[in-house]
Amino acid sequence: MLNTIWAHVYYICLLACCGYAILRGAGSEYIGAAIMIIGSLSSLAVGKVLGTHWTSMEVEVFAIDVAGLFALIGLTIKSDRFWPIWATAFQLLAVTVHTAMMVDPEITPWAFATGAVFWAYPMLLALAIGSCEHVSLERGRKIESG
Repeated sequence: MLNTIWAHVYYICLLACCGYAILRGAGSEYIGAAIMIIGSLSSLAVGKVLGTHWTSMEVEVFAIDVAGLFALIGLTIKSDRFWPIWATAFQLLAVTVHTAMMVDPEITPWAFATGAVFWAYPMLLALAIGSCEHVSLERGRKIESG
């Protein structure tokens, strides 16, 4: 999994977005970054240990994605930010791709792998935008408070 250029691109994006969220965000961004890092590293570990081939339903990766979905739902409910709603929606789409594979196992491995992995990028973008909005809000509060 980590041996392709696209995996390198993803982990660079993961580090950049989550690092930015940790440096510039607040509680919601910290938790969101942790959810995304733990989910990504768990999927990587499962892929390394079990050899994910994306040719059939990957039960372990599906379980990780469902756990991430529930964690993001919890964050969305507790947070006063808007970005977790988007991240949760993108995670739901990733889980839906797994569900589609359950329903129709004839989906090609390329389509399954691409569909399952694609939604991680918009999730990271939502986290980065949410962190950027937090920085803007904090600057506005400093100006207002004099």
